Amino acid sequence: MNLKWVIFTDLDGTLLDASTYSFREAVPALEYLKQREIPVIPCTSKTHPEVIRLINRLGLEAPFIVENGSAVLTPAGYFPNTEDFVDLDGFKALILGKRHEEVLRFFNYLRREFKLKVKGFSEMTVGEIAELTQLSEEEAALAKRRFFSEPMVSEEDHDLLKNDRLTEFIREHGFRLLRGNRFYHLLGNSDKGNAVNHLTELFRKKYSSPVKTVGLGDSKNDFEMLKAVDLPVLVRKKDLSYAEGLTLSNLYLTRKPGPAGWAEAIEIVTVPEKSALRKV
Repeated sequence: MNLKWVIFTDLDGTLLDASTYSFREAVPALEYLKQREIPVIPCTSKTHPEVIRLINRLGLEAPFIVENGSAVLTPAGYFPNTEDFVDLDGFKALILGKRHEEVLRFFNYLRREFKLKVKGFSEMTVGEIAELTQLSEEEAALAKRRFFSEPMVSEEDHDLLKNDRLTEFIREHGFRLLRGNRFYHLLGNSDKGNAVNHLTELFRKKYSSPVKTVGLGDSKNDFEMLKAVDLPVLVRKKDLSYAEGLTLSNLYLTRKPGPAGWAEAIEIVTVPEKSALRKV
């Protein structure tokens, strides 16, 4: 039986440049994958309206994972059996997290209980989000339309994730707090790895053949995705550092940052004569 490849990828700082959001350096690799009908699955903290806009620019026609694993969206008819999926803006969606209304209620409760100096996207203007992210106001408006999570900025003088009492309180109430490149993210008890596992199983059924998965990310909120794939790739950051804390025996560290590093890893993974990544 033919082996099928599936590529899961973070966006900002990985497939997209962390500052300019350009993917120019990854275009040849994207074309290579498209020619070979290898699906590229965005797995991101972004909302589905943001990702729909991006996949149109990227020329992708495949499922995608949004808001740090809170939901999987797929084009209608892409998979044969989607009984557990609901209709969402023209796509089929498997909801794995909590709805934004519930997340927001807990966010406000959490802030009062711990007297946190944090500000969520729901309290920011589109202009504020645009300034923080360097997105256009149109793009920032899409980022503000949260469905399953609440990004936030913190004025605390310490890492919120190192407050054991806070993180345990969040966990006990069925939520999670993650930290990406720019923001903390409060969401339900879902993660990128769980979403990757759901999609991988759907691809196995779709292809009726073995599936080899690759995951590419650059920050700590990508670690669960990288642990869930066969070939994990940690993309170098723009400042030439790497996200710390991930120990996997077969982890590949790209030499180049951002989309250039993304293209580097794709070439090593999928071109047979350059398949050293499989042995790392």
